[in-house]
This record gives sequence, C-alpha cells and structure tokens, in this order.
Amino acid sequence: MSWLHLITHNLPWFIRTPAVALLGSECYTNLIYNVQLDHIYCLKYGISKFLSLAIVFGSGIVKVPQIIKILQSRSARGLSLAGFLLDSLGLVIIVCYNHRHDFPFSTYGESFLLLIQNTIIVTLIILSSRYPRAGLLSFVAVSIPALLLGITLVPNSPVPSSLLQGLLTLSIPLALSSKIPQIMINFQKKSTGQLSSFLIFSSFLGCLARLFTTLTETGDLTLLINFSCGSILNGILALQILSYWNEPSKTTGPNDPHFTSRDGPTHMSGAREDRLTDTVELDELSKTSNRSHPSSHKPHLPSSPIINLNSPRQWTRKAD
Repeated sequence: MSWLHLITHNLPWFIRTPAVALLGSECYTNLIYNVQLDHIYCLKYGISKFLSLAIVFGSGIVKVPQIIKILQSRSARGLSLAGFLLDSLGLVIIVCYNHRHDFPFSTYGESFLLLIQNTIIVTLIILSSRYPRAGLLSFVAVSIPALLLGITLVPNSPVPSSLLQGLLTLSIPLALSSKIPQIMINFQKKSTGQLSSFLIFSSFLGCLARLFTTLTETGDLTLLINFSCGSILNGILALQILSYWNEPSKTTGPNDPHFTSRDGPTHMSGAREDRLTDTVELDELSKTSNRSHPSSHKPHLPSSPIINLNSPRQWTRKAD
C-alpha cells in the first residue's frame, strides 16, 4: 500500500461524508479511496461536480462588482433594464424546471443566486434612472420573481411539468433577447458604459463550463441549447468590452459647442480666437494710421454742445 492510499483510506468523516454524497459511493471508491484515475466515467463525473460547485460558489459574487459599480457611480448608464428583466425571467424558468425534474442543485444553483443579484441590479437601475413611481416599479421587480418561484416550487404546484418544458423552450429566444439589447446599446454608443467586465467574462466562462456539466450529469437537450446560446452572446459582449476598452462614449461630437478634443480645442474655440485676432489687427492698423498722419488728428468733439451758463461768450453766440 502506497503512502497515498494511507491518506485516502483514513480520511476523517467530515471529508469522507460530503465526498460520498457528492460523487456517489462508486465514484468515491474509484477516484478517492482507490485513486483509480483511469475510470473515465467517474473521472468525467468528478470533474463535472467540481466545476458545478465552482460555478455555484462563484455565481454568489459574480454580479457583486456590477452592483458596487452602480452604487459608487450612482449611475446605471449603459445598462439595459429590458435585458436584465428578460434575463431574470429566464433564470426563474431554469430554476423551476430543474427543481421539478429533481436535478442536483449543483446543476442549477448558480441560476438561483444570479436571480437574487439580478433583482438587486434591476432595482438599482430603476432607482438611479429616476423612473416615474420608481418605488412601485422596484417592488414589482422584486415581487414578480418571488411569486413565480413560490407558485412553481410549492408541493402540489398547479403548474404542470409540460408547461415548464414549454417555458424552458421559450427561454432560448428569451436568452437571446435579454442580451441583444445590451449588445445594441454597446454598439451604438461604442462604449460599454457601467457594464462590469468581471461579470461578462465570468458569465462567459461559466456558460462554457455549464455546457460540460449539463452534458455529463443531465444530458438535457433544451438546457444544452440554452447554455450554448448564452455562451455565444456572452462571448460577443466580452469581445465588445475588449474592443471598446479605451473608447469614450459618444455623448458629444465635434459639432457640439461643449465638445473638447483630447488633442486640444475644437474648431468652435478656434473661431473665437480668430475673431479676437482680427480685432487686435484692426486696432494696430488704426494706431499706425494715426501716427503716420499727425496733422489730420483732431480732438474728439462731443456729439452735443455743452452750455456753460457762467460764460458771457456763450450767451453772445447764442444771441447772434
């Protein structure tokens, strides 16, 4: 017996019990107890479980930088409210579908945690954008996902499994429509605004990992298509972040009088400088002309005569 087997055969209960619950007794015996890494099925299953747990734990903080970014800037500029609302609806459907089919929580736990964070982001977008009746809209944004989850997840739910299957199928175009508004906003503004790069890249990698775990643990075709679409759209957003990394948003342009170029003043400020230069040149020409013709220089006469009542000469001229 090698030194490695001495360790794996004597693992404490607080490590052995969760490992058996996670991998199952067969794969625990092959992979950990006997360290047989040539067992392909258990090896793939173990990798899938490890990735699933990493995704679930990582999803608990994946949108926290986005929330912090909104709070610090007090702005939701560049974030699509429609995109986050549609994404939340798709997450509700995924959670309900997986729970109804008794899939392991490790295969959909991140959707539940992302739904909570999405609800917070939607509320912040509504409040920071100063929508009319923002408080009421925020309450609706929080209560609708909770209501849908409550109706679907309770025992003896009135929602049939066939309806959830149809909703999950509809969530595929829903996933497309949730990301497309954000992609269009980024393309139009040539900027990603307050969009968190950590959120997008982690979502992209998470979708790729979830493709592998779904294929290994559930094999559900609808879920595979859903995560494939998510991988493609998150990949596009990741490319936009890389493309527009140093690009300012198109809020002003060269024709805007308040626009300031990075290279210096614009043509509007240049025009004002030209007018000032012309005025200075005219003043210099006038002074030069006066110096060259001193005899023609006359004192300035007032536009109206000034009458001095104490001067008799003034009254004489008036009498004449």
